[in-house]
Amino acid sequence: MTRILRLLIILLCSGLVLGGVLYGCGMKGDPRPSGVAAPKAISDLKVSLAEYGVILRWSIPDAGGGIQKYRVERSELRAKGATCPDCPLAYAVVADLASNDPKLAREGANVVVYLDSGIKAGYLYTYRVITCDVSGICSQASNLGEVVVSPDFPGGKEGSGKK
Repeated sequence: MTRILRLLIILLCSGLVLGGVLYGCGMKGDPRPSGVAAPKAISDLKVSLAEYGVILRWSIPDAGGGIQKYRVERSELRAKGATCPDCPLAYAVVADLASNDPKLAREGANVVVYLDSGIKAGYLYTYRVITCDVSGICSQASNLGEVVVSPDFPGGKEGSGKK
């Protein structure tokens, strides 16, 4: 009798553990607390080539001051002979800047300017910016901004593959 009782207890415990594991798997919910909205995404990112790098310019999407930091991301491809022009872009974080970081310049009350000087000649760069609030909740990525750096760009030699 004890053998059957022991087997029944083991089966019951195994069923509870398996049920807990299966209940916990699957589609996860939004990690934000309910009622908390993500910051608005930047919608007017503009990039331009300058003598010392690429200038990124955007408007602050939330004038209420809820933005704590900006994450600038960049994709880099050789301008000529790209191996896979239709492949999804791989972005790397170029800068993670507090909203009051001295690397960010201001134009008026609502426009932010950032200079990316780490570029190489002969590359196509695609940028996007993500905003994050005080709670660490981040927006969707901004619109994309692209710029091609010609092989004779004065800021550096044609890309050598080094980063």
